[in-house]
Amino acid sequence: MTDTNSPEPKTYKKYVPKPEGMNLELHLAAVSTGLLNVQHCLDCDTYRHPPRWYCPNCHSGNYEFVPVSGRGEIYSMAINHFTIDRAWIDELPYVTAVVQLEEGPRIVGDLKGAAPEDVELGDKVQVHVEARGEEFSYLVVELLGRD
Repeated sequence: MTDTNSPEPKTYKKYVPKPEGMNLELHLAAVSTGLLNVQHCLDCDTYRHPPRWYCPNCHSGNYEFVPVSGRGEIYSMAINHFTIDRAWIDELPYVTAVVQLEEGPRIVGDLKGAAPEDVELGDKVQVHVEARGEEFSYLVVELLGRD
């Protein structure tokens, strides 16, 4: 017999940040192309992340945001067993991965589709963007395998 007096379970929405400045430029590029974008120096050809006003290699202020392959490997990771944001509770435990992209920079994303115990440093991955509105995108990491 079902208890008709019990309340429906609450659902929670994941927080969507509101980026500003260069971070907003980065997210607008990702949302508009549907691809992972990083900052690219127009003078020395260096890719960089997170975005900054001047190139750490040549100190140029000339840059653009360009799509990159999203291919890389897990450089570092954290296995999250606890969250204070109730919207993530159903996904515990989950892996936050630092990915060393083929193009050079490192980015941080949410690893999906693999149990934490199946993930190792150096695993090959693909990073995708998942648009959340018109001004923000989550970075989702997909495990591809090992060499």
